[in-house]
Amino acid sequence: MNSDRTLILFSASFPFGTAETFLKNEFPLLAKTFDRIFIVTNDLSSELTTQISSEIKVIRYPYTASLLSKVSALANFLHLRKELKFMRRRGIPLNKTSLFTLLTSYAKTIEVNLFLEKLVIENNIQLSKLTLYSYWMNDMAAGIAMFKYKHQQAKTICRTHGWDVYFERHKPAYLPLRNFIIGNLDATYCISQNGKEYLDELTQHKFSQKIKLSRLGTFNTKGVLSASNSGKLKLLSCSNIIPLKRTHLIIEALALINDFELEWIHFGTGVLKNEIEKLAHEKLSSKKNIRFEFGGQVNNETLLNYYSSNAIDVFINVSETEGLPVSIMEANSFGIPLIATDVGGVSEIAKHHVNGFLLPPNCTAFEIAEAIKKFYALSQEEKDRMRKNAFDIWNKEFNAEKNYPAFIQSLLAL
Repeated sequence: MNSDRTLILFSASFPFGTAETFLKNEFPLLAKTFDRIFIVTNDLSSELTTQISSEIKVIRYPYTASLLSKVSALANFLHLRKELKFMRRRGIPLNKTSLFTLLTSYAKTIEVNLFLEKLVIENNIQLSKLTLYSYWMNDMAAGIAMFKYKHQQAKTICRTHGWDVYFERHKPAYLPLRNFIIGNLDATYCISQNGKEYLDELTQHKFSQKIKLSRLGTFNTKGVLSASNSGKLKLLSCSNIIPLKRTHLIIEALALINDFELEWIHFGTGVLKNEIEKLAHEKLSSKKNIRFEFGGQVNNETLLNYYSSNAIDVFINVSETEGLPVSIMEANSFGIPLIATDVGGVSEIAKHHVNGFLLPPNCTAFEIAEAIKKFYALSQEEKDRMRKNAFDIWNKEFNAEKNYPAFIQSLLAL
């Protein structure tokens, strides 16, 4: 058996595409820690966007289970009695939709386990030197948990963020096999305290010691940047343009502001792009005090360079739900105050009246507009205080130079 310390990392897209640019911050430390690395990505078609060593083996692996795996899962459905009992306790209807969700997830769990068995044998991997790591608590993590159940020598972990934590973000409000995943893995690393507490309650505190807090982080060598000081308010948002991000509310809020000049730029794209851009032109083009721009989808480096060379007064996020957005971490790292909805773990980085303003989860356009006006009306001294606080919060809790080495040390200590 090969005695090299080996990592098998499951990602959604990394090192392809633009959806997991935040994993790029963590990966160099993983590369230094392990002798051999296999990246198993569910991205089957995107172009390479992160250069990695040629010694790292990248395997494109579909997320959807095969028909054969689904048949196998159906034949073994009685093994899911504990999960069905959990669903009843949580009040999750045992209907066609929820049962199909469970079945397809269980099918992929079986498939991932078999994939790992084969990968370990073919590459002569020593189980006692193996770490399996899913970047998301999804079916890949469930497959790792099944592998761990059979092979206790291997070290197994996953991270969990937002969509893979909160049942309420899904229809039906259900994510399969959470007790099985958390109970079998060595550790589940939550990026927010809110997520950690949610999973601990979900599993009835049976696995409290296995549910750990490990925040993500960003790098910044620029420190606190200057505000615009131009008399205008410069506002920036960065998110996918999809329903749960509620970008339309920003537009409707800006339409209510008449008494000062404001510039807004949004980075990101998505299924509602055309609809949102049309709404912005309808609501804002005739307003002489408002300028707006859609910057489109940009890579992480381009966004950080934009922060470095453009004075931004406020970062705004009005999502319906969140985990703990990296986009907010990045803004905080440059000392940019926040206006954000109090959802998920956002309040762990956006502190009301400290580095910005928190909005109710179901805020209206009027409430958003009032928060923007309130910030504009602050004295320069208050704005400067918020900018310093924003940077200090980032530096203490979300600095990648501190968080990722601590994560690696926690992983090695398991």
